[in-house]
Amino acid sequence: MPTSKATPEYIDTHDKLITACKRLASANVLCVDTEFHRENTFYPRFALMQVSSDNDCFIIDPMAIQEMSPFWEVLHQPDKFKVFHAPRQDIEIILRESGRIPKPLFDTQTAASLLGYGLQIGFGNLVQRLLNKTLAKQESFSDWLARPLRPEQLTYAADDVLYLLPIYQQLKQELEAAGRLDWLIEEQAPLCDITTYETAPEEMFWRVKGANKLKPQGLAVLRALTAWREKKAQSEDTPRRRILADEVLVELARQVKGESLTFERMRNIRGNAIRKYGHDIQSAWQAGKACPSEQWPRSRPQPNHSAGTELRKEMLSTLVKLRADEKNIAACILANKSDLSMLASWGRKTDASPPDVACLHGWRHELVGEELIRLLKGEICLCIDSSTKLPAIERKT
Repeated sequence: MPTSKATPEYIDTHDKLITACKRLASANVLCVDTEFHRENTFYPRFALMQVSSDNDCFIIDPMAIQEMSPFWEVLHQPDKFKVFHAPRQDIEIILRESGRIPKPLFDTQTAASLLGYGLQIGFGNLVQRLLNKTLAKQESFSDWLARPLRPEQLTYAADDVLYLLPIYQQLKQELEAAGRLDWLIEEQAPLCDITTYETAPEEMFWRVKGANKLKPQGLAVLRALTAWREKKAQSEDTPRRRILADEVLVELARQVKGESLTFERMRNIRGNAIRKYGHDIQSAWQAGKACPSEQWPRSRPQPNHSAGTELRKEMLSTLVKLRADEKNIAACILANKSDLSMLASWGRKTDASPPDVACLHGWRHELVGEELIRLLKGEICLCIDSSTKLPAIERKT
């Protein structure tokens, strides 16, 4: 059961909001969640704000309350810890609505991953594992924009913050005991950085599926097309895919040999898209094609799969797994396959600077990154421990 003493209260008037904010003003920790929809829009449709403290739980209706500034003032007070679970989209909404990122914050999903509960564990699973409580799932796909809200919806919404408080308390205690609070602060840094939520349209092409298969000139065309799509989706407040799908952008970007763009025999592009956006697409394509070669984007260097690279990668993976098992966390949190491939490739010639990969920075570098470099340089080796008969790390003498 939740440790909060709060009884959920529905807040749908300005006067109720003022009263709620006065009661929240003395709290040191606020547990926060939002409900929203964005299936049919570019920007999320803000439907509900849930917040709880030790003594209170409020379900705030931003569709009924036009002026939310009293709540934002309380939420953004720097002496209050804001607790979320997987808050990337919650913070995006709060930033858009209030102009600020709620700091300091605590992400229970990231905290759980650093304690061995799994990568990107869902809130319901975490509640089950830590509190032995099964949360209702019936309202997972509710229409949160419909009014009035049903009692079942309000209960579901309240549970997301009522159970968040004891989860936070337990995870914080475990992090402190394991000496990993600094790890969490480092991992959460991108969530607290406003640039995380402000990717320039000209940089969105890196997120297009299939971009890494294009040559530099094709990337220049994709960059122009994707920037146009991003701006158009924003101005029309519609999902990107409804303008043009990623696979269509990539296919258009491949057409760099001719003088003009052709839509014939292209799959996945709707006739109404050509009629509505054809001229704009042509203009963006031409602009990308005309980009000078010195300004073409360059893909991240791919790993060299020459003889020995895969064997080196297997050795690196074994070392990472040893350290991950020792610390009871998932190996992929320490170093993912892409990073290990880059390191294994670099291992052919270790007198050059190592690749800029996550496992060579911060707490990961201290835990495993330095050893990965030393392994590739032949300064340490992997062996079988004679007593345990298990793989072990041995320093050369």
